[in-house]
Amino acid sequence: MSNSILFAFLDYPPKSGPGSNRNYYLKQHFNKLGWCTKVLTIAEVDNDSDISFTDDTDIIRVKSRDATEVFSIAGKYPKIVEIPDRWYLWIIPALIKGYQQSKKNHFDYIYASFPAYSSTIVGYLLSKILKKPLVLDLRDPFRFRYDPENMPMHWLYRLLEKHVIKQTKYLLTTTQACATFYQNLYPNFPSTNVHVVHNGYAHEFHQELPKISRDEVSKPFILLHSGILYQIGRNPEALLIAIKLLIQRGTIKNGEFKLRFRGGYAWPELSQQILDLGLTNYVEFMDRISYLEAINEMSKVDANVLIQNSLFNLQIPSKLYDILALKKSILAVTDEQGALAKEMSFLGLPYFSNSAENIAKLLTQLISEEQLPLSDDVLQQRSRFTMNQHLSSILSNSLKS
Repeated sequence: MSNSILFAFLDYPPKSGPGSNRNYYLKQHFNKLGWCTKVLTIAEVDNDSDISFTDDTDIIRVKSRDATEVFSIAGKYPKIVEIPDRWYLWIIPALIKGYQQSKKNHFDYIYASFPAYSSTIVGYLLSKILKKPLVLDLRDPFRFRYDPENMPMHWLYRLLEKHVIKQTKYLLTTTQACATFYQNLYPNFPSTNVHVVHNGYAHEFHQELPKISRDEVSKPFILLHSGILYQIGRNPEALLIAIKLLIQRGTIKNGEFKLRFRGGYAWPELSQQILDLGLTNYVEFMDRISYLEAINEMSKVDANVLIQNSLFNLQIPSKLYDILALKKSILAVTDEQGALAKEMSFLGLPYFSNSAENIAKLLTQLISEEQLPLSDDVLQQRSRFTMNQHLSSILSNSLKS
């Protein structure tokens, strides 16, 4: 009899994005490894899907609505409407459908995926109701641990984290730093049941991307940051100062270099800093595009930059692995003690710093020559199938013992 698992995913195709992509390939890989899988998710229409996708009988969809739309008056709503997240209206219908599915299928595990609070709650409650072991996938730490915007609701999220961890059989994180953080927070949780499953890249997804010929590579030299910027946590100040240094030294000339922020918007102080540094001709902000379009853009530019300040030291952006799979040059503006820097060091990619002077040196190297891509053997260590194969072995072996 095949091992069986019920996944509770808020993010799943046709919804677009890296979280949806990760969850989709987790299910596909577990199927390939012989598991019987079911996915409990919301019914949502998204024309920006990154994956050619058709539902099958393994996908159980629950009708839900965005609470900020349901309770909005003239486009405004109280902050409490977003607690624990905007999609909490799917929790009760999901519990009903999950319970109904348990009568038709034997589940060995319930799997909950965070950072969506609502899917974590669905998985937690189904695990308690069905008395099945919970696998908790913490792609990020619980948000209140690092996000000052959640300060007023710390007590609620702290309580939720405590109860969910207590119910959890296996705790998964995407970085060793996050695993160690939670082991220190919950010393009574068995350390043998905490496992690091890196975000990785989906080989199948990247195989379907169009190949870029050399004459399609951008001119002038384009350094791309794809994604949201934050004043605290993802602030490009050190990078901007580094670019100013290179302009003063004559390494960068007007018309030959462009820093592109895709999907990131400038707050007033950032706009003023760009103006004060004289970088208006060197920096551009462009509108958000779909995840698939963003990956395509990453493949066309000369180099990609990740910005991960110390607020996010326990996390590694999944874009790192997409960039590596594309075999593109990369620069990281990050704390040298953070998880991103440690992962890049492990992979033999010493292209990171949070010092403007060091960033200027690394950027000079980037402009003068392409980085050597990772070998296929090293890259394979971070393929999502390799990660999911490892996870499958952990869960299967537990059922045998």
